[in-house]
Amino acid sequence: MLWVLPMNQRYMFLKSIVFAFFTSLFLLTANQASAASAASASDNKWFKVSEGTATWLFFDIYQASLYVDSSKKSLPNNFLEDSELLKLKLCYLKEITPDIFIEGANKVLPKDISPQLKKEVERLHMAYKAVKPGDCYTLKYTPQDGTTLLLNDVPIFSSSAPGFKAVYFGIWLGENPLSEDLKSNLIGN
Repeated sequence: MLWVLPMNQRYMFLKSIVFAFFTSLFLLTANQASAASAASASDNKWFKVSEGTATWLFFDIYQASLYVDSSKKSLPNNFLEDSELLKLKLCYLKEITPDIFIEGANKVLPKDISPQLKKEVERLHMAYKAVKPGDCYTLKYTPQDGTTLLLNDVPIFSSSAPGFKAVYFGIWLGENPLSEDLKSNLIGN
């Protein structure tokens, strides 16, 4: 059909297609840049203070990175209190199913937590999904939003219950952690 049009109409038709293509390309690039800028702005509030690898029976299971408020630049002594921003990112090297996450957490979670906190722990456990190598869970706390669990940067759980941060971050950073070696790498003790 294009070839039956007179030459000047073919030229105008092709010109409008090229214009539409480059306009679409520009808009797509602008949207991606805007999204990247927004992600970068939200990451600007975090400063990585440490990292380590969780190992079980000589197998590396996940890489852990600990972040604090970027204005602090180091882990404060009261990092488990609800007044402090905290983020723990766990990037997996092996496939893990939700039942393994829950079993590990239940081994080290305090037994004497309040019914409200116990309910929040159960809600978070119900949110767990299986992971494969390359997937990352992020546990993030801000006083405004409370504790949020993200899988590959997608929120899957949130709680603003007071004290929940200390209970759940305590799995890795508390008095009875899953791994003393990983805890030492993350908090520097």
